[in-house]
Amino acid sequence: MKRTAILGAGCPIGQRVLASLQRNPAVDFVVGVERPPEDGASLESDLRAIPLTSDLRPLVDFLAQEGIDTVVDCGLVADRGGREQRPSGADVIRAMVVAAAISDERAAVRSWVLASSSAYYPVESYMPLLHREDRSVLPGRTDRAASIAEAEEYARSLAKRLPHVNVAILRLQELVGREVVGPLATLLARPLVPNVVGFDPAVQFLHVDDAVDAIAWAAEVELAGVFNVASEGLLRWSEAIREMGHFSLPILPWSLPGVDVLLERIGLPFVQRGLLDILRFGHAIDTMKLARAGWSAEYDQIRSLVSLR
Repeated sequence: MKRTAILGAGCPIGQRVLASLQRNPAVDFVVGVERPPEDGASLESDLRAIPLTSDLRPLVDFLAQEGIDTVVDCGLVADRGGREQRPSGADVIRAMVVAAAISDERAAVRSWVLASSSAYYPVESYMPLLHREDRSVLPGRTDRAASIAEAEEYARSLAKRLPHVNVAILRLQELVGREVVGPLATLLARPLVPNVVGFDPAVQFLHVDDAVDAIAWAAEVELAGVFNVASEGLLRWSEAIREMGHFSLPILPWSLPGVDVLLERIGLPFVQRGLLDILRFGHAIDTMKLARAGWSAEYDQIRSLVSLR
């Protein structure tokens, strides 16, 4: 019934989505795709090496020859795919290439699931407690958020131009799990957890099992639209520290230009600016739209953090 390609199948989330869809009897064919390694090393035997460059022919030929009708991209944002434990922006060129390949007249794709990031939303003192998908983007955003917005725009543009293609943009919250730990969870894993003096923000995580299940489900039902994805509920940062059984390390609510780079070079722990803002103002998303569409998380915030112990 479905012939599915998982782009970014070499990253931890992509590997799990590939395995999940391989077990799904509704999927006739599923193949993992990854960029050829820059160092010339070979990929795992079950992955196809296809470059995602301005030359669309390799990807278009692959989609056409294999009769792919569903594309799932788990590699757009490195920390949301489990590749990085530090905040990362989106690969805008990748989004442009995939959108162009799907738009090619030889392709028969009818569903595109794009794993994006909740970092799309600003982290500021004046923001609402819960971000909703219909919130308009304000100017003055970080380079990271701007790259995510630009990458998503290619997907939204394709959905408008080709209404027969169901495009689902999933804005994944900060990942947490035993094997996959996102940037915010990495801070919580420290014996001394940084805690900005005078702040106790609302934070939120997405267990890796919930992330995989949401992506695989979106592909199965051919979901369309923009959706926030997080495990159930939210926490205060002080609650998260207590649940981990760790001690807090009070820090000042600002960073000095250039100091972060120096600390990283000499191997000392520090809090990057993007995460420092979250430790001041918090960052949580409203997941009711996805719940109304038919998906709900298995984990709540406490169970998600327990997996880190």
